[in-house]
Amino acid sequence: MKFLFSNKTLLAVGFGASLALTGCGGGSGGGGSKAGGATPAEQPVTSGYSEVDGPLDAVQQPLSEQVITQLAGAAAGTPLEGAINCVGGFIVTDVLDILDSILVQVDPAALADPAALLTDSESGLQASVTELATDLPAALASLTGASCTGGSAGESGSNPLAGTPLAPLGDALAPVIAAANGGGSGEAPSAAALMQQLSTAFSEGLASVIAQDPSGQVVDAPVLGGMLVTLNEAFSNLATTTAALESMDSDATSAAVTSTLSNVLNNLLLEVAPIAFIEEQADQGPIVSSQVETAVAALTALLGGDLSGLTEGDFTELFGAGSEELLAPLSGTPLAGLQSAITEALAGGGDSGTTGTPLDAVLDQLAPIQEALSAQGGDGLTGTPLDILLGPVASAMAGGGACPLATTPLDATCGLVSDLQAALILNPNADPLTVLQGLLGSFLGQLQL
Repeated sequence: MKFLFSNKTLLAVGFGASLALTGCGGGSGGGGSKAGGATPAEQPVTSGYSEVDGPLDAVQQPLSEQVITQLAGAAAGTPLEGAINCVGGFIVTDVLDILDSILVQVDPAALADPAALLTDSESGLQASVTELATDLPAALASLTGASCTGGSAGESGSNPLAGTPLAPLGDALAPVIAAANGGGSGEAPSAAALMQQLSTAFSEGLASVIAQDPSGQVVDAPVLGGMLVTLNEAFSNLATTTAALESMDSDATSAAVTSTLSNVLNNLLLEVAPIAFIEEQADQGPIVSSQVETAVAALTALLGGDLSGLTEGDFTELFGAGSEELLAPLSGTPLAGLQSAITEALAGGGDSGTTGTPLDAVLDQLAPIQEALSAQGGDGLTGTPLDILLGPVASAMAGGGACPLATTPLDATCGLVSDLQAALILNPNADPLTVLQGLLGSFLGQLQL
């Protein structure tokens, strides 16, 4: 079975995978192994967007270059930059490589014989899960401002988050990570067993952090909270995926791969990039996030929860179709203001010593960002945080400028901005949010997703 899809569908697929934070280019990318020549202790956790050559490389590259790199660039020169690069790179590379190690083996014969699919995937899957467990301590340590390098960190059962409010998370994970890296006794756990252990430990550790953080100063912080949520859900989804594969249930494996990819994309684009946070502060519903979710659903629906009849080559074509057009940075999108908002917020700096622990290296950078993203009032379209997303469109169209989203699924956003501006000119005393709310029904109906 070969999928045929229209240009409009491709735009939706591409948007879900390639939402850009700015109109400028991203960082360097490339699949393959870790940085050549470096010792394990000197290597960054990820040296590219992929370490497994597979069809998801076409999704990993834009996520790395156009989302993670650009978001980290907004925090350049601060400890938050390293945390975003390290944890974001870990999610894009290590998490999605596990799915890639399965998809790269998919062919009709293997799906007709689940045992063959397991056998063909087993080696690569085990290596990918072990790599994830090996890289996890350095990724977590980066949340305290530490360097993003792999090697021996965490292998002896040490806690990279010791002395911070996230310490319970590190304590829960430490024995699992140590065992995965040759500590303890007996044979190393299978991929499915290790992934389940990591998921259980992460979930229990995060629950302890939340219980000790009733004010939510850590887990509810923009960007940081999104990274923790993304990791927690990804580990849970991957535990389900690897268990389904190990039980040789091809239908369950297909559904789990689809669900995992969907959740990772949504969480990266809405929680790590704090779009959902901005919408929550504006209290006007999912104006942008609903579009992201629809676009992600369009991409994962092409998998359909059913991998039968598709080969690895088909997947490569599916995810890479139209990449030059669709995976290029989308200049002028509603996300274009996010990077400048973060950059401007950090210019004011802050050194609150929130917790008196190493985690403050990151939290002190999040405080001004949270204030900027949640600020009410101002001279924008609505006087709410939504202006961070809608403002760039209005600026691009000022003085008769063209709609910057004309060739994307978001072109209806320009109409929304124009209608809002016209309504407020006719009735300058009207409440902008009330006017916006009245326009949303028509706007959502016009979306080309």
